[in-house]
Amino acid sequence: METEIPSPKKSLVLAGGGMRVAYQAGVVLALEEAGLRFDHVDGTSGGIFNTAMLASGLRAKQMAGNWRTLKLSGFVSFTRFRNYLNPFKINGFADADGIKNKVFPHLGINISKINANTDFQASFNVCNFLEKSVEAIPGEIVKQDHLLAGVSLPIFMPALQIDDTWYTDAVWIKDANLLEAVRQGSTDIWLVWAIGNTPTFLRGSFSQYVHMIEMSANGGLLEEYKQIELIKKLRKLEGDDTPIRLFVIKSRIPLLLDPDFFFNKINARELINIGYSNAKDYLKAVPEGGEVLDESLTKNREPNYILSFRSCFSGSIKMENETVGVGFHLYFRFCEFGASHVLEIYSSLEDRKKGEEQPCFSHTFSKTKSAFQTKLVIRGKVIRGVELLDFDAETTMTNPIELLLGLNFKRLNFKLRRENDKLIGQGILTQSMKDRIGAMFYAQVKSIFPQRIGIKKKIKLIEKFIAHEI
Repeated sequence: METEIPSPKKSLVLAGGGMRVAYQAGVVLALEEAGLRFDHVDGTSGGIFNTAMLASGLRAKQMAGNWRTLKLSGFVSFTRFRNYLNPFKINGFADADGIKNKVFPHLGINISKINANTDFQASFNVCNFLEKSVEAIPGEIVKQDHLLAGVSLPIFMPALQIDDTWYTDAVWIKDANLLEAVRQGSTDIWLVWAIGNTPTFLRGSFSQYVHMIEMSANGGLLEEYKQIELIKKLRKLEGDDTPIRLFVIKSRIPLLLDPDFFFNKINARELINIGYSNAKDYLKAVPEGGEVLDESLTKNREPNYILSFRSCFSGSIKMENETVGVGFHLYFRFCEFGASHVLEIYSSLEDRKKGEEQPCFSHTFSKTKSAFQTKLVIRGKVIRGVELLDFDAETTMTNPIELLLGLNFKRLNFKLRRENDKLIGQGILTQSMKDRIGAMFYAQVKSIFPQRIGIKKKIKLIEKFIAHEI
């Protein structure tokens, strides 16, 4: 009789990243579709939200749906007015009431369910201010105040006192607790990383506050790499060749920051779609022995300029046996790296009858130019029910001025095919004038350079976007 080889114990480590961690819901959905199941899930800083949702019994689609419909005003909860009269003695510019009373309930975070969860071991990292160390609180004993303290960034939110000890966000020590995963006995550690790691030191107090977080988070991660390598060497001396493999899913281009989320320059849907697509790409070529533990793992490719905008189409698709009302949501990131350019496209398909939305992946595009317009065809894959389908989405662009004013992307010819290229659904989707103007209002150009970005530069980037790879 053959001895059954046990599968490696797996940990899912959800690092911080502010409200950008909506990205992680898309990653978790892709991992769930791939059949990956985790024995341990660990959350730090913003990653606590998603860890708590999973430990509350939510599946990935529920998580994504809750993020899409979350009102960001829940994150804003002002303290008493008189506290602002003395800013040098204020505990924090906001308090945790909004997160406790609005964000947690909407996301489906339930302490009783977390304490009773037996599907996997959960751990939540907080900074124990008395010991100046990271404390991983097990899910079975975690309190709501631990979760609130774990997402309370100093200056912005006050530390919380729990059982005579002050606790706050652990990000200043580490933003991902890989060693807790090792302590749990995991040999496969899947890290989802949303914090930036870019080479340019930007101006401004907010940018530099973010840089401090990046330095702490990435520096802490590098130290954990060294400790994991040492643990592996010590085990080998004792005759234990059990591997510890790390897999890292992140965005190649830095994710936009929380203020961009607040001002609708990017939204939860788009972050989810980016995370899902990134994870699908990573799962195509997972390194068999895990990643090489060095500083390159979390580095982003930093554009000189990045143009980002969305397009939201709606209408009906005639399927084989029914007509389905749908929404098709597109998000573009056009990045300039000196003389080269990269276009990233992300999307999701919404079935409005079922009230379900599915991110798409494996996007490609082609463009053809005629005398007065450029035709853009976006292709990709989407899972509908249990079936993997291919889609084509065709629209037209005219000139940079009209695109800037929201006069392009009026209609989209949408087709769904099975993998054998059999057409099973098609329809004309439209984007309302309100959505087109709104999309261009929320479009933005970001740069690493301190100079103000004027209209000429925006038009220049749009020209390059229209002409890209024709």
